[in-house]
Order: sequence, then C-alpha cells, then structure tokens
Amino acid sequence: MHSWQRNAGFTGLIAVVSIAAAVFGGCGDSGTDSSGGSTSGGNTSSAGGPSTGGDPFGSGGGIPSEQVIVISPQTFELTVIDGAIVTQALTATIQGQDVTSQVQWSFEKPNVGDVSAALFTPTGTVGGSGKVTATLGAASGQADGTVYIQKTVGVANVTPDQKAALDNPQGGADPALSLVYPFNETVFPLDVLAPEIQWNGSAPGDAFKLTISEDFYQYTEYFATAPPGRHLIAEADWASIGSSGGGANADPLAVALTRWSNNTAYAPTAHTWHIAQGRLKGAIYYWELPDACGVGNGRVLKIKPNDPIPEEFYQPGVCWGCHTVSRDGAKMMANLESGSPFPQVTIDLTTTPAVPSTIGPGVSGGTFSAFNDKGDRIAVSTDGGFSGDMIRIIDGNTGAELNGNAVGTGCGEPAWSPDGTKLAAICGSSNGGNWFFDETAGFLTIADVAADGFTVTNQQTIVPQNGGQGRPAYPSFSPGSEWIAFGRPTAGSRSTGNGDLWITDQTGANVKQLTTASSGNQSFNPVFAPLRAGGYYWLVYISRRDYGNRLVGANRQQLWITAIDDPPTAADPSHPPFYVRGQEDCGKSENAYMALEPCKQLGEDCTSGVDCCDGTCVKDPTTMEYVCGVPGECAQDGNACEVASDCCNAPTSQCVDGYCEPPVPR
Repeated sequence: MHSWQRNAGFTGLIAVVSIAAAVFGGCGDSGTDSSGGSTSGGNTSSAGGPSTGGDPFGSGGGIPSEQVIVISPQTFELTVIDGAIVTQALTATIQGQDVTSQVQWSFEKPNVGDVSAALFTPTGTVGGSGKVTATLGAASGQADGTVYIQKTVGVANVTPDQKAALDNPQGGADPALSLVYPFNETVFPLDVLAPEIQWNGSAPGDAFKLTISEDFYQYTEYFATAPPGRHLIAEADWASIGSSGGGANADPLAVALTRWSNNTAYAPTAHTWHIAQGRLKGAIYYWELPDACGVGNGRVLKIKPNDPIPEEFYQPGVCWGCHTVSRDGAKMMANLESGSPFPQVTIDLTTTPAVPSTIGPGVSGGTFSAFNDKGDRIAVSTDGGFSGDMIRIIDGNTGAELNGNAVGTGCGEPAWSPDGTKLAAICGSSNGGNWFFDETAGFLTIADVAADGFTVTNQQTIVPQNGGQGRPAYPSFSPGSEWIAFGRPTAGSRSTGNGDLWITDQTGANVKQLTTASSGNQSFNPVFAPLRAGGYYWLVYISRRDYGNRLVGANRQQLWITAIDDPPTAADPSHPPFYVRGQEDCGKSENAYMALEPCKQLGEDCTSGVDCCDGTCVKDPTTMEYVCGVPGECAQDGNACEVASDCCNAPTSQCVDGYCEPPVPR
C-alpha cells in the first residue's frame, strides 16, 4: 500500500454524508453490492454483539457463506417530531432460528441512526434512508430503514390567530412580497453557513411562516420581523437540513415564505434550492482593499465558508496582497508595497499567527504568482517595474531563479495545474513593463512543464482575445487539471469595468460562458475550490452584483461561490451563486484564492483523509473519535488514493481528485 502524502500534491473530493460509515476499520469493512446495498466484511469493531458465536447448525465450521440472515422487519419507517425519538426493535433469524443476540449490527448512515443490542435508534438530527446489515460469520442479511424528521420552531413568536391564518392562507397570491436572496435554483454544498433569507415587500407588524421541505426533513419556523425583510435560521438546523438531503436534483429543497399582514395571510412565495451532498473543504484568502472599513492598508484576510468571522492571520505592517497559496495550504506567496518592483515573500501558514517563511524581501519581486503541485516551484510574474512582462520560475524554498522567461515575453497572471504538468498564463501584452492588470490586450496560453518543474515547452494559444469582451484574465485550473476557468474583464483585469466568467478545456476546443454565475456582467477573477464536492466543481469569484436587500446599488465587489456541473457538459454548466457570509459590509474584496487548510498530523482530529498529511482518517477504537491515522492495505471512502483500485470499496467507489469517493447522490 502506498504511503499517502497530501503534501506531495494529492488533492481530492471531500467524502459525502456517509463517510463516517466508511472509515471504521480495515479494508472491506463497508462496501456496496451490485444492488446498491451495503455489505459487511470481517470487521468486528462495530457495536451490537460478537461476529462469531455458537454454531446453531452444528456444522463445525461456522455459518456457511450461502446462509442468509433474515432481518425483521424488512423495511421500517420512523418519524422524529420535534426531537421525540422513536426506536425500532429488530430480530435476526437463519432458517427460522433466532440469532438476534449473536449477529453484528450496523447501519450505513451513522448520522441518521445506528443499531445497538438489536434496537435501531435515530440520531434525531438527520433524516434519510439506508441499509441495516446483520452479519454472523460469513452469513449476512439486510433491511431498509428510513427516518423522517419534522421540526417546528418559533410558534411563540406569533399569536394563535396569526399561526392559524399562516397555516391556512386565504388571501391569494401575495401582492408585494418577493424573495431576493438566495436566488431561485441556487446550489449549496454541505458545511457552509446558512444563507440569510431576504425579501422585499413587507410592512411593520407582519408575521411569517417559513417552510423548507425535502424527502426526509420538514422544517417550519414562525417569526415576526420588521422591514427590511431578513431572516436567518439556526446553523444547526441548516446543517441538519443539508445532511438529510437525498441529492441536489433528486431531492431539492422546496422553500416557501408565507406572510400575514393586516389580518390577511397570503399564499406562500416559493423558491427551489439544491443541496449537493458533499462538503466544501478549504479556506478562502482574499485581498481587502485599503479604501474600505477604515483600514489604512490593504490586507489579505482568510475566511472559511462555514465561519462568519474573517481572520487577519498575518500583519506585515504595510499594504500587501497579490497572493497565492500552495495546494496543501501550508505556504503563501504575496507581495509587500514597499518599493517597486514590489518584493514577493513567502509566509508559513502552518502557525498561528502566520510567520515569514524562507523567501524574504529582496529575493524576488513582481506581482502575481502560482505554486506547482508540490509547492517547491513558484511561477512569478515580473510586471510593474521590470523591463517587459514575463514569468520566471523560482525555487519555492530558496527563491533561486530556475527559468528566467518560462512562457515568453508579454506574459503574466500565471496558473499552475494541480497535476504539475501544465502552466497557463495570459500572454500578448504590449505595455512594456507597466502593471499587467492594466493591459487591455491578451490571450490565454497553456504550456507543458517537465518533471524538473521549470523546463517549459509547447506553448499554445487556446483562447484568443477576440473570443468575447475585453481579454481573458486570471486563469485557474480545476482540481483534476482538466478545465481552466478565466474571466473576461473590460478594464484590463481590474474589477472596475464589466466582467463575465468562462471555462475551457486544455485544448480550447470547448469554451463555455458561465452566463448564470456571472449574470449582470460584473463578475471577475474565478478560482476553483481545491476539491470537487457533491458532484460539482466550485468556483469562488468576486462580483459587484447586489446582495439581496443588504447591498443594493453599492457597486462593491464581494466574494461569491457558484456550482459548476461535473462534468460541465451543458452549454452553461453554472448555477446561481451564493454569497460568502462573514465579509464586512463595508469591505471591498478582491483576488480570492482558495486552498486546503494545512494538514494535520497523526492523532489529530479529522473528518476525512483530506484533513490529514498522510491522507487517512480512522476511528480511534478507544475514544470512538475520528483521528488522522496510518494508511491501511486499501483506502476507505474519504481517504487518499492514486487510482480506483486503491479504494477498499472499488469498483463502486472511485478515486476522484486523489480521494476515494462513493457514488454521489444526485
């Protein structure tokens, strides 16, 4: 078995909701048969009784493999209403003989429920359907269990008369209310903050009923609020709703907001949202401009999609930005505004607060840069104070120059593919050493990078300038290196003019405009999230679009995230985006870059192998907590892999972006 090393360039998909069931123990302890059901191997670490016992058939060799355990009931459904847990007793027989106390019980979705001492008990927080498995020696059997959850909150926030009217509205279509955020048909991943629901057309004294419904979870909340119309549901409830989803398309969220005003309850105003069953991993590093929020200097901030508080992780004492982050999240390169050409420095992100790393001022200079897959090479642009725009490749640890002009004169805004084999850039500049982001000419170029990490050959133009407005700008590779996102701004590559978003394959033969994501022609600088999640790529970008009724006509750039179909076969594979909560309302956000967080060592807590330096997250049998562990003979779902055959649950599970992934509910 390979020793999986995340810091050796592995990237991958965060495991979906059922990951906890897949990393209990050794290879083969959880799989999927051809009918889609869960099978169980020889792992004996689960609760519910020993895996062997007396031989009830006197065969002398244990239970024959052809024996089938019959679980009763074969199907069951439980409904948890407002936290009231109900349970289901189970029995197991082989050829009519009771073996209930001898079998080993398991349920494939521990966040939904589990079986102990032949009693299935829901968690009460997540709904869903899954397989109960009973094993005894080589014999096994399965049953289907489903948990529905109904939760109602806030009844005390409205009067009995208001509630009665909201439950049975008689006023016809609402003449005023319009939902303005989130957008209809927005796709969210798991593990992001709840969206603040915003609407126009309400009046003082209005009361509301919000319902969010999917196959396994129904959420109802009553509340009263004054204009402007805004409401935020509890984060725990949003997480439960998301984890209960059966797939972004198969099980969309039906959202309805009903308004009571002046003794009349109107028909609900409806939207549809989608929850992709995959967790968005990583942190966003973005530049906050110095002309906002009373901040004297521009600065780089770090924000996580599930945390409402940005972090100022490093304070050099001067304006700084134009940054990039290594793919393992351990190191940043940025430049300091302390003379032209701006000195570029590396920063160690593994410490809190961050500290300077090995490349300091005076070793390198320029603006934008990009790390290779291993973090030991950096492509550095030399615009702004140099004689001509070009991209150098330097040693990522020492700053020593390895290639003084990698792609040709007139090039900037580099991007390096996650597999390390390609370098992309915008070329065709003619401004002779001025700032590249003011250059109005340019085309998207791609080139091959040799195994040494600095020999670059076979430069090719894949997207010409005349393919749309402005020019291509700020390319970014997808996690699997197959696709390149880029913007087309009209004011150089600044966010002050118009701007839309695009995607292309490496050949330039399949170029698509991301019309839905960049509607309004005010979107810029798309950057792929480091991992796919839930059947989608995810793009972080900046936009000056309105944010509900909070930022209307402000024309202020902020961070947004959009889902991109995987594979992006549609003419427009993008979806309506969601706002990254936590940005200060006064702030102007620029130049986002998203990377994994620094990896964790053996014994540290984890949610999947993505978190761990060795790529393996296991359940500690002593504490029953998940921690970074040692790779086994095969990789459980959520742990690192190189090819599909490395996965314990292959061929059902596949190696996606360097991690084993079971089939994603669509």
